[in-house]
Amino acid sequence: MNAGAVMLTDSVYWCIIFPFLTTQDYNLNIITVNMHTLNAVLLLGDTALNCLVISRVPLYRISFFVIWTGVYVIVQWIIHACVSIWWPYPFLDLSSPYAPLWYLLIASMHIPCYGVFSLIVELKHYLLSKRFPESYQCQR
Repeated sequence: MNAGAVMLTDSVYWCIIFPFLTTQDYNLNIITVNMHTLNAVLLLGDTALNCLVISRVPLYRISFFVIWTGVYVIVQWIIHACVSIWWPYPFLDLSSPYAPLWYLLIASMHIPCYGVFSLIVELKHYLLSKRFPESYQCQR
């Protein structure tokens, strides 16, 4: 659940916000850059150190990933309905006429992000089982 959310958040940050919104007056500070870098590093470290096998995880568990993201969006809507503060991801601002398209695009990106993470895990298992066939224990 967390892996897909991290991949989605970091890909949106590094592919949309960082290149396009830094030229505008977007408040880019060291905390947001470190946060979006550190969680990707921690995800890859966790993936390297654990024995997760995606093919054995039922497909319905992707719903946890969708629910996690949905809860984040709903909490953000509630906060911004009660308090006037800046949006962490400005293209998701509800006052924008393109906000529904952005939300639809972000929702459709769930499947590829989960798929990419699944490929990373499978690649790890393949490489470790070929490189260390005697000692690799995860898929036995």
